[in-house]
Amino acid sequence: MRCVFATVLCALASGAAGAQPAGPANWALDELTLKTGVKFQGLLLAERPDGVEFRSVYRNPGRPTVTLTSYFAASEIAGLKKLADKDREALRAKLADLDPSGEGERKRMESLELVAADWPGRPRAARRYESDHFALVCTGSEELTRRSAARLEQLYTAFARFIPPTVKSGRQTVLMLATDDAEYRALLGPLGRDKLLNPAVYDVTNNQIYCGSELKRLGTELQSARLHHGQQLESLFSYEAGLRKLYKGDELERHLRTVATERARVFKAEVGNGAKFTEATARLFALLHHEAFHAYVATFVYPPLKPDAVRAGDGTGELPRWLNEGLAQIFETAIVESGEVRADYPDKARLGRAKDWLKGKGGPLVPLGDLLATGRDSFLATHADQKAASDRAYLSSWALAHYLTFDRRVIGTAAFRKYLIAVNGGGDPKAAFAGLVGKDLAAFEKDWHEYIGRLK
Repeated sequence: MRCVFATVLCALASGAAGAQPAGPANWALDELTLKTGVKFQGLLLAERPDGVEFRSVYRNPGRPTVTLTSYFAASEIAGLKKLADKDREALRAKLADLDPSGEGERKRMESLELVAADWPGRPRAARRYESDHFALVCTGSEELTRRSAARLEQLYTAFARFIPPTVKSGRQTVLMLATDDAEYRALLGPLGRDKLLNPAVYDVTNNQIYCGSELKRLGTELQSARLHHGQQLESLFSYEAGLRKLYKGDELERHLRTVATERARVFKAEVGNGAKFTEATARLFALLHHEAFHAYVATFVYPPLKPDAVRAGDGTGELPRWLNEGLAQIFETAIVESGEVRADYPDKARLGRAKDWLKGKGGPLVPLGDLLATGRDSFLATHADQKAASDRAYLSSWALAHYLTFDRRVIGTAAFRKYLIAVNGGGDPKAAFAGLVGKDLAAFEKDWHEYIGRLK
């Protein structure tokens, strides 16, 4: 399957605003064909009588864009399909926005302005960053706050490009990022949900996101490990200097090999600790992607409306809860780069579980009729039994949203808008869905399960 999440976003935008998609789903590329039949797609950098300089572009599903610059002799080339000058300049700009080294993100992080902020019960214990669409309040380190703010800025920029706001005066979402469980529970207490097992929650009424993590503990452990490793490396440096004064020739080389082995061990341990922190932050950013999607769509694109307002023609109302949760999960593993959002592959873990459940190994998926009527509470859990039911609801909504988005492609169509109006206007959700997909629920559910079963 070759697709980008920009397709989803453009569909939502066209369904909400009645406009054409704001950007292409796939990049336009130059194409170079060798006499061997091998083809390369990318950017033509220079063309000379003896050959061409070509920057190949690889956009593999689920991976950041990778480029490779090569020289091809004229004698190797069978053909060259060139973009128009305008399209090539647009491609050049997209490639310039890529940040494989992370230096661009580092500069964006350093340019952000943070101010001291209050945390519930703890004056000036946090840092705050203000943006047009959101405000981030975080109790973590300055680096974590800056990195989170930079990622969210990039994410919301992609939102605004591919899902143009239909509400011009939408309220700023406040995102409270806790870095240990006690802080998170303190945030949920006033909501009466301090026992909630969900790692993050979006409070629609107050337009606030509450997100928990264990990054404070991990950060402290990482800092301690870095200090210890630094001391070890400094000791090895001094030891090596002493060896060089005492020994020469083969004797020195023998001792230096021992030093090199020990230094490699320290470096390996440091990389391993960094990987643990990177894994933890990856989980955090997946949560931020998920909840930010809820907040942006509810605030700027599909705000909730009362049934009589929908029937009066004031708007479509919000996304059904199952679809909102399904799309948010698709978004969790999306790649944000060059102003685009890509989710061009099914999440491996979710797909594997869905396939197993369809084979009777766990689950099963929530029956379609029940899923269409699920509300917000079906996705919340305060104890183990609710957690299992919540997991079923999440996985089922992901599987259905994936099918409707990437195979049936009904999101954002005129029929989709009609479906939202019917559901949010007080109509029967099952009848409205049958009208959307053009099939009775039993036949559609069979097709849906077969799709998941063959998806790779």
